[in-house]
Amino acid sequence: MKKVLPILLCLCLVGCSTTTEETTSATTPPSETTTSQTTEAPETVEATTEETTEETTTIPTTSYTGSTEYELVFEDDFDGDELNTDNWNYEQHNPGWVNNELQFYYASEDNIYVENGDLVIQPLKVVDESGNIEYSSGRINSWLKQDFLYGKVEARIKVPHGDGFLPAFWMMPTLNSHYGNWPRCGEIDIMEIVTNNPTTCYGGIHYGNSHRQNQGSMTLTDGNFADEYHVFTLEWEPGRITWYVDDIEMYTTDDWYCKSEGGKLTPYPAPFDQQFYIIFNVAVGGDWPGDPTDSTVFDESAQMRVDYVRVYQRPWYDENVTAPVDYDGVAG
Repeated sequence: MKKVLPILLCLCLVGCSTTTEETTSATTPPSETTTSQTTEAPETVEATTEETTEETTTIPTTSYTGSTEYELVFEDDFDGDELNTDNWNYEQHNPGWVNNELQFYYASEDNIYVENGDLVIQPLKVVDESGNIEYSSGRINSWLKQDFLYGKVEARIKVPHGDGFLPAFWMMPTLNSHYGNWPRCGEIDIMEIVTNNPTTCYGGIHYGNSHRQNQGSMTLTDGNFADEYHVFTLEWEPGRITWYVDDIEMYTTDDWYCKSEGGKLTPYPAPFDQQFYIIFNVAVGGDWPGDPTDSTVFDESAQMRVDYVRVYQRPWYDENVTAPVDYDGVAG
């Protein structure tokens, strides 16, 4: 049994990139393959051609009731006049950094700001006199400021309208070299929505050597994720990760593995037994959503708005868990 507490370091990294090029940007596209829960791809940050498994749930279904054992350990309601840099870092990256995306990520109040109790990430398009187009957007993370091992992580979010956007709420390991560079280090995608189809959201994990992805999805029967706020929740425990949308279970998985570059198997539940940090961003273009179209408008309708983000943890977690029988072909 292990006591788990968040790291609350106040290292100010505003305006700096806090991830490396081995870090994926949570934009791996799903395929139409639905034959298994895990798939393989060449080991690459821009792995955009692997087969993936989607498990789709149509609302309504059984509601998640939560647990009275959880304790609130972190909350940001974005109620101030500016982003709280005790909790968040700005990231800056050039276009094409991952997944052939088109945007610059700037540490700019034009792209990232707090308004009316929301974090706002605003993609923008600028056309110069010669007709050259520049896209910009925002990406923030909680690296070395709010890092967590296990818990329930949730945010209330409204995503952009229009073709060519990929808003994401996701997590990466604090020390991505602990088990090796991506994908060996692991990645947890809590919410991704391709806004060309704003009725469906995706959640999943990346891991393995070579790259594998477990992914589930949920399709709304009424409305869409761009017209109103929805609550996206991850319940992360030793040996099991579960996703919810508005307290409705979307997907659960316990089947992953971790191998070193040399192929040595690391004991389960690695790599998802280390601290991770939170990321919010909106990508423009790229391999999954495709480019913006002539109908895409870069006004308020293009914003991702986050009402709050919260993390709950239990007082302790039992990490004495057994790998599934099909854990990379090794009996549990």
